[in-house]
Amino acid sequence: MVTIKDVAKKASVSIATVSAVINSNKFVSVELKQRVELAINELGYRPNRIGRGLKKKETYLIGVVVTEITNPFYPIMIKGIEDVAVANNYKLMLCTTDDNPHKEYELVQSMLEYGVDGVILATVDNESAKSLDFLKREKIPLMLINRAPNRFDGGFVRINSCKVGELATEFLIKSGHKDIVFIGGNRLNSSEREKGYKDTLIKYGLEVKENNIIRSNYDVESAYKDISQFVEKKKEIPTAIFAASDMIAFGAVKALLDHGYHIPKDVSIIGSDNISFSKDFRIPLTTVDAKGYEIGKIGCEKLITKLEGKDSNKMVSCLLEPEIVIRDSHRSL
Repeated sequence: MVTIKDVAKKASVSIATVSAVINSNKFVSVELKQRVELAINELGYRPNRIGRGLKKKETYLIGVVVTEITNPFYPIMIKGIEDVAVANNYKLMLCTTDDNPHKEYELVQSMLEYGVDGVILATVDNESAKSLDFLKREKIPLMLINRAPNRFDGGFVRINSCKVGELATEFLIKSGHKDIVFIGGNRLNSSEREKGYKDTLIKYGLEVKENNIIRSNYDVESAYKDISQFVEKKKEIPTAIFAASDMIAFGAVKALLDHGYHIPKDVSIIGSDNISFSKDFRIPLTTVDAKGYEIGKIGCEKLITKLEGKDSNKMVSCLLEPEIVIRDSHRSL
């Protein structure tokens, strides 16, 4: 089936320009209009029902892009978005990227074909992301949640991930731990949590040991493998592990148990995110609450405020403060 994206590519124009020609809702030069109409005729494109029904782009449809939905952190964040959207008569279009920037860019372009009023992105680490540049160029209202580049000049809502690392590490140090491992992935939140971990060790006069920093992925299986390899090489294991996410912590717990260690008797473990499963895990997990529901809720509120013209100023950024949730996976020495 021929799509609006195919027409835009053939005419060498943006999707927004094709939409403007189809719906006659924005000025387009004669030359561009002729190119678009020629491409439509040559490709045999027929605007879909949604495209024909657009008026001033007021579809009451919000595009939401997340990394994945297999990690329980994301469904609770989406729930926060959905609760606000439904209360304000908006519907959601949800897509996942698997941390693939090209897929993210393709999805964002497709969302414009369906006439989304605005977009919420929970996937962006880099200010040079093509999807960001595209949405700005097309003047589509945008809100970043969960992750946002440090130099991003638009609205965002996310947790203070440096503070997550500081809280977790300080909690373990004050519990008597001095040999603390950090295990994290390749995302912005993880690197900031690692920074908080390192800064806090230095603050308390403890050595930052590079061999106590484990690079893994954001899934149970990778963390299991990497922690298993770590403990198999160690004559004496550390007394505590701080994981950049609860899913990583689950993998670490399983690896340690399978290698005959007891938690928290031998090793204390603290996670990050406070996902729904953390309190019901085989060993209820001490963690840092990253406020997933609040991130989604506040992010959607801010975007809708902008869409409805109640705030003509630049979107306000919001950095939420994390909280320690104490359960059974740690002990004081």
